[in-house]
Amino acid sequence: MKRDEIIHNLQEYFSIQDLVGKRTYAKYKERAWRFLDTDALHALLIVRQGIGEPINVNYGSKWQRGLRTNIQQIVRAKSLKNRLYISAHVQGKAFDFDVKGWSSNSVRQWALQNKDKFPFKIRFEDGVSWVHMDTIDEPQNPHVYLFKP
Repeated sequence: MKRDEIIHNLQEYFSIQDLVGKRTYAKYKERAWRFLDTDALHALLIVRQGIGEPINVNYGSKWQRGLRTNIQQIVRAKSLKNRLYISAHVQGKAFDFDVKGWSSNSVRQWALQNKDKFPFKIRFEDGVSWVHMDTIDEPQNPHVYLFKP
């Protein structure tokens, strides 16, 4: 699936404001889609369509669970401490989310059981109460896998 088709299909479920911070949206509006990795967007679409339940990324959250920028607290705090922070969120390759009616572990298990739906490597953070999904590609890891930071 091409990027424009992925974004078009995602817009049935998400607005760009759901995936980027308020200040990013205020400055870039709909052009903010460009900061999000195509595979990460595609993975979000696959999970949303496959599970068939609403997914909440940013709405009502006090955390920035999609794209993170240098002015958002989690990134800025690391910078002020002179600590390197190159997360998948900063690269536009990650989303943290909740799925209505599903535990985070159930979503991770669904992904593992449906790994053939993902045409690229994808990983899920294990042991957290939300779903962290990203497209960081480490050659030694399997196609769909769980990791601990």
